[in-house]
Amino acid sequence: MRRTIATLGCLLVASVATAQDGKGYYRYPAVHGDSIVFAAEGDLWRVGTEGGLAQRLTTHTGVESAPIISPDGATVAFSATYEGGTELYTMPIGGGLPTRWTYDGDAATATAWRPDGRLVYTTRHYATLPDPQLVAVDLETGVRERIPLAEATEASWDDTGDTLFFVRPSFHGNVTKRYRGGTARKIWRFAEGAAEADSLTTDYPGESHSPVWWNDRVYFVSDRDGTMNLWSMDEAGGDLRQHTSHAGMDLRDPSISEGRAVYQVGADLWRLDLASGLETRLDIRLSSDFDQLREKWEDDPMDYLTSVHLSPDGESVVLTARGRVA
Repeated sequence: MRRTIATLGCLLVASVATAQDGKGYYRYPAVHGDSIVFAAEGDLWRVGTEGGLAQRLTTHTGVESAPIISPDGATVAFSATYEGGTELYTMPIGGGLPTRWTYDGDAATATAWRPDGRLVYTTRHYATLPDPQLVAVDLETGVRERIPLAEATEASWDDTGDTLFFVRPSFHGNVTKRYRGGTARKIWRFAEGAAEADSLTTDYPGESHSPVWWNDRVYFVSDRDGTMNLWSMDEAGGDLRQHTSHAGMDLRDPSISEGRAVYQVGADLWRLDLASGLETRLDIRLSSDFDQLREKWEDDPMDYLTSVHLSPDGESVVLTARGRVA
């Protein structure tokens, strides 16, 4: 019994230490100028590009994710489950009351801003097959326009708004390392008024995705060296360059502004200066009550018991419950 109490005490101390440290699991970074908006604890947060103490932007019990910042830096678009389904919302970058833009019933994922200020999201609402499409919504009139592509996700436009870089097919849900299957994502280019889109990454059988256009180049994520890292190519798919060399943990969700890329690796956010190649892991802390780490009492703990093992002499017992050993 004493050993059991001691073990549970150690687990409690570890949780308290984590909360006091203020560290979180940071996802979906979006950068604009000197501001980064990201997701942690199911909410959206804002922090400077140097890191530091983050400001919480949302508090709803629903999940907010996939933030993207408008070209003028004033508005954040994101996806949230406020009313049950995943719908599209916007709010001021400094926080405020969210505005809902979709009522489709199908998940609406905030995807990109067009240079003209229209907000683009991904949905399967208009597809007769389970294939996602891109839809642009005018935030002044509410008018929607479907991008004329049968299947497209993960979009980024050049600065003229005439050329779109996107991913097809959509994410297959397979997290196998170095996936080479038939649904591996590729990056495509679609010019306004063109009869069809062109594939830019057919030279590689693996994954190429998350395109971000910046300064006449297309930056994207690929596992060509065995781990998902940041690469770039020219607008025709040539002049391939590798910009990061992370090993083991994959790089995810890059965002670029003013020559700086911000992305996720593991539970952390990193900043990359594209000109110098300098990479920095951002020291970000959350000002939070960390409610998910508070002690919770169960009236019927035996309901969570998954295994029991007695010692040979019958003097001790090992219990496993809720993923913990005591």
